[in-house]
Amino acid sequence: MSLQNNPDVLVIGGGVAGLAAAVDCSSRGLSVLLVEQKPRLGGRTYSFIHQETGDEVDNGQHLMMGCYHSTLKFLRMIDRIDRVEIQNNLSITFRRSSQGPSTLTAVGLPAPFNVLVGLFRLKSLLFSERLSLLRIGVALMIKNPDTNKYLQSITVAQWLDEMKQPDANKKYLWNIIAIGALNDVTEKISAALFIKVLKSTFFGKRMNSSIIIPKYGLSTVLIEGAENHITKNGGTISTNTSVKKILFKNSSIQSVELDSGVIVKPKTVISAVPYFDIPKIFENPENIGLYNLDKLASSPIISIHLWFDVHFVQEQFIALVDSPIHWVFNKSKIYGKDQERLMYLALVISGAHEFIEMDKEQLVQLAHKELQRFYPTAMVASIVHSLIIKEKRATFSPVVGIEQYRPSHTTSIKNLFLAGDWTDTKLPATIEGAVQSGFACGELIQRYL
Repeated sequence: MSLQNNPDVLVIGGGVAGLAAAVDCSSRGLSVLLVEQKPRLGGRTYSFIHQETGDEVDNGQHLMMGCYHSTLKFLRMIDRIDRVEIQNNLSITFRRSSQGPSTLTAVGLPAPFNVLVGLFRLKSLLFSERLSLLRIGVALMIKNPDTNKYLQSITVAQWLDEMKQPDANKKYLWNIIAIGALNDVTEKISAALFIKVLKSTFFGKRMNSSIIIPKYGLSTVLIEGAENHITKNGGTISTNTSVKKILFKNSSIQSVELDSGVIVKPKTVISAVPYFDIPKIFENPENIGLYNLDKLASSPIISIHLWFDVHFVQEQFIALVDSPIHWVFNKSKIYGKDQERLMYLALVISGAHEFIEMDKEQLVQLAHKELQRFYPTAMVASIVHSLIIKEKRATFSPVVGIEQYRPSHTTSIKNLFLAGDWTDTKLPATIEGAVQSGFACGELIQRYL
């Protein structure tokens, strides 16, 4: 029987979590077979070439942070760390239509003082408003969101009110960070998860708060290197391949039949598919110990890709205040193409529930109108190309109480493990959570075997 038919590990799903699991297991010397139903790898995190311009377009724009320790480890393992740019110190520019831009810049002090001093220098806030930020700092030092049941029972909006944060602080700082990190409105999302993000960012190493910017498309940065690593270490990757049937015996998976008719008899199995695809793989999720999948819901992200005939944005990326557009990424500058004729911008609407049914023309008009509000020069710029990408199930919605329904990486089946950003990573739906879950499954399988 060949390696493909009798691997140590069968990974079902070739998104970031599945790739991280396969990279980790293959690095441990285990034989790996990864199957993915789509013709490409990456799941919701991939890129493709835009035919008219030749630019690499991401299906959804991702920023990473210096506190993404598992992701940085992953990039080093797949030899792609040089494909990202890591800020020396945190720097985020916020732009308001009525005033000039203001920049939050961390200073060269140990964490968390590097960010606290930067916050105190944020000119868009009054001194009294900046002073109230201390309440947040103190709360972060004394609260443990992983165990604090009260924080897990309230929303970000409620917590910010309890912290007596002025409206300006919410509007110009916290709401932008919360929606960007958790992909939904502050009236719905869990305070515990938001605090976890802030603690990870502000505490520990000084680099934790730095932004990591992919210098290339997501497939170039995350996917191609992982694929090469897996195959170089003897693993097999099979795309356009679905699981047809799974045979259980004595609380273990005995065999897996693929849609090609091939029967695989793996020692262990990692399911790395999204929660909404679990019933397609396992006919009765309750049989593997999953009882609350219906408690999980998705939140959409819309990416609006625009190519202009005039370069009017100078920043690499910028947060827009008081706008349905949350972030603008100057891909021309990020890709080192800012001297070319066209300027390529990627605009992001997170938690895009109220915009998801708008058609392409409406979204392009909305984006152009908003850019004109924040950049007057955009008035004389014409859109040469446009592309809309809607990810209706971009992330799970991290609503209050969600933590109790996120499953662990183990199941009631002895040799079956779960990976994915929706599992109990104690993080919101991020690349870091996906990678971390894949690594956790690799560690569990090493112990099991």
